[in-house]
Amino acid sequence: MNRTDTFPDLTPESTLLYLLRKLFSSDTEYAVYIPDAGEVIVLAKSQLVILVERGCADSMIKTLPQLVIRNIVQPISPESLEYPEEIRAICVSNTGSFIGNIEAALHPDEPQYPEWWNAPVPFALSSRGVLRLNDTAVNMFGYGLEKMNAYELPDRDEFIVRLDGLNGTRFIAFRKLRSGIFTIDDCTEDLNDAQDITWWAAVGQTWIKEIEAQGGKWQRLAEPPEGKKAYRACEWQGQLQGYISIEMPSKSQKPLIQKQKAQEEVTPTEPESVEQHEHEDEAVTLGTSDDVIGSIGPQAMALLASGQTREGAYFQL
Repeated sequence: MNRTDTFPDLTPESTLLYLLRKLFSSDTEYAVYIPDAGEVIVLAKSQLVILVERGCADSMIKTLPQLVIRNIVQPISPESLEYPEEIRAICVSNTGSFIGNIEAALHPDEPQYPEWWNAPVPFALSSRGVLRLNDTAVNMFGYGLEKMNAYELPDRDEFIVRLDGLNGTRFIAFRKLRSGIFTIDDCTEDLNDAQDITWWAAVGQTWIKEIEAQGGKWQRLAEPPEGKKAYRACEWQGQLQGYISIEMPSKSQKPLIQKQKAQEEVTPTEPESVEQHEHEDEAVTLGTSDDVIGSIGPQAMALLASGQTREGAYFQL
């Protein structure tokens, strides 16, 4: 498309009043909105004046398709224009705004790339249902992403898509630079690490529930405990996260604990007096069990000690 003046500050999120001001300042009689999907909309300056007078001054340019559906405005039919290839118009799209001829705007064969498109950074451009990559992105990810339907991309500033190929599954992070243009990055390793952490967190929680079900107690410690209390150092990927101590009931107390739990499941519990609690504390004493600690595993212990987990989630197309 033949371009002359460009308007970096004019985007589909700009208001109709701002677009009208640009028409007057550039001595241009027509405006063309090129959406990612749907028909191109051509309006005359006089139509924009009427829209502003009808209270649509603050409506965004990207709402023009809705205004057309509601019969608030009717776009100009291309067939009614003489020599559209010679008529100058302000063209607004997700990839930029500029003055060009209406004929080229009505039949966009190629999306309009920004001037920095060929920079050594992986970029993706979503235009009219098609996803296009610059050379850097193609060298990094191949052409698989360009086979995706751009209409199915989520309307968010950041999201992750799944790319299945001959070399396995990869996860690609999209971060919006501006409307329709994204930087893309391979986040497969980070996402796999997050899922691995989530797995070990689930393992740790399962073991802790089992320990508690058997009447045991555990404690997260920042420093090794004093005395002969059993503990284990907890590490994650070679970094010390803290310590954990686990105490299990002695063999003589296990039947009593099991009996108490059975009674709680059958008989509704009633408020107990302070004296009852004191008597129970005196009757039940806890021993230690290195076997339970050793069976948990260092990675699960590290998660229990740190008390932090990361959730791995992705958007799958």
